[in-house]
Amino acid sequence: MQFGVTMFATDVSMPVPDLAVAAEERGFDSVWIPEHTHIPTSRRTPPPTGDAELPEEYKRSVDPLVALAAAAALTTPLRLGTGVMLPM
Repeated sequence: MQFGVTMFATDVSMPVPDLAVAAEERGFDSVWIPEHTHIPTSRRTPPPTGDAELPEEYKRSVDPLVALAAAAALTTPLRLGTGVMLPM
């Protein structure tokens, strides 16, 4: 059985490379981070979550490919991926 970890990565969360190293040291097989860098921070309608305002973490999310590339430089067998990827 394989186990992975995921985290909503922001500029104030644990850095993704540090998470990847910690996950690998603890025997996890993969690290996954979502991408939500294209949600407007200014809106005319409420967010789909039903909240009055967009949660702060959406405004602070990191680029998943850059973060995972940094993680790849520090790990070997760990699988890295995005939970969501919005191609442009």
